[in-house]
Amino acid sequence: MPPKVKINRAGLRQLLNSSMITSALVSHAEEIKAVAEATAPVDSGTYKASFEVWARRRMGVRKDRTGAVVLNTARHARFVEYGGDGAPAHHTLLRAATSGRGT
Repeated sequence: MPPKVKINRAGLRQLLNSSMITSALVSHAEEIKAVAEATAPVDSGTYKASFEVWARRRMGVRKDRTGAVVLNTARHARFVEYGGDGAPAHHTLLRAATSGRGT
């Protein structure tokens, strides 16, 4: 018979919001940002220079954990990522986020 496990939900919530987890997530987000910057298409340079990493609280389905977000604040970022107005989609963030899967 397998052992029974009782999860301490308060302890798990505390772990998921700890500075250790936040630091690890931000570190991984910085790696994704570096790949995005290295592979970003360059016209004026605004898009490439506009990647940011934000540490966030209240993420997840239940808004009960820390997280990190990589985003681009350039006004035209969505058109570079998804295409539009005749421009091709580059999927820079998608490719950066999935480039290190399994590592």
